[in-house]
Amino acid sequence: MICNYVSKIIPALQSRCTRFRFGPLDDISVLSKLNEVAKAEELVLEKGADKAIVSLSGGDMRKVLNILESCSLAYKTIPVDKIFEVTGRPSPADVKLIFDAVSNKSFNEANNTVLELKLAKSLSVDDIVREVHSQVMATNMTDEMKMFLVNRLSEIEYRLAQGSNERVQIASVIGAFMEVRTIRA
Repeated sequence: MICNYVSKIIPALQSRCTRFRFGPLDDISVLSKLNEVAKAEELVLEKGADKAIVSLSGGDMRKVLNILESCSLAYKTIPVDKIFEVTGRPSPADVKLIFDAVSNKSFNEANNTVLELKLAKSLSVDDIVREVHSQVMATNMTDEMKMFLVNRLSEIEYRLAQGSNERVQIASVIGAFMEVRTIRA
């Protein structure tokens, strides 16, 4: 028996099984196997496409193969931008646009930018929040600012998991950045 979430297995079965936990594979191993499979399937990965697939997979070879298969159904030559389109995940360019909007624009401008991008590319607000979190951690903001934003983003992610309105949560993300600007001042 194999599963991703032990909590989904009833306790009676859990007690009769041995757990083996496997960590994510390293990027180099995943990259070499991905290129091997792509070559065997006669697919051409444009420059950077293999690295994009590996980064989206998080070290899970099944995800790598699923992404590659999904892309191969539409393209024999797989461009980087189509990988993000097929997976429905925000591309680095989308993330930069969103982060710049929430960090620098007025509330209404940022809200319009994020909503338009979300609708145009069918992005999940949950994915947007995760990517914004990564951007926050990579900035040179003060620890106080980062702590504030991470706390607010975690609350937003929790509310999204509980089924709250996505538009309201997008506004909440933007509001958190507006608040953090007052800390910066």
